[in-house]
Amino acid sequence: MPFKNVANSPANSITAAVAGVYEVNYYTNVSAALGTTVTLAVRRNGTAIPQATVTRVLSVGVGSLYNGSFLIALNVGDVIDMAISALLAVGVTLGGGVNTTLTIKQIDV
Repeated sequence: MPFKNVANSPANSITAAVAGVYEVNYYTNVSAALGTTVTLAVRRNGTAIPQATVTRVLSVGVGSLYNGSFLIALNVGDVIDMAISALLAVGVTLGGGVNTTLTIKQIDV
């Protein structure tokens, strides 16, 4: 995917090079090795964005889809990434043939 006014540095993140309003889209499908509560959070500068924080109780080996879209005002240098956390120390795996995606698109300055 082409980059315009963003960078993919640091690794596994997107950094805004221009201030403005952005549309953020995220998607993943994960399952847990143990039944537990798993949270996916899209983060801005390491802090979870409330409207993009999804918490679910997962059963063993059952995939759960985490996806959404939202608008956010970003400043130059803001870093957007995703993080998964769980109540218990547990391994999570992606669903078969599934990628995790995170995209941002500037829609206004």
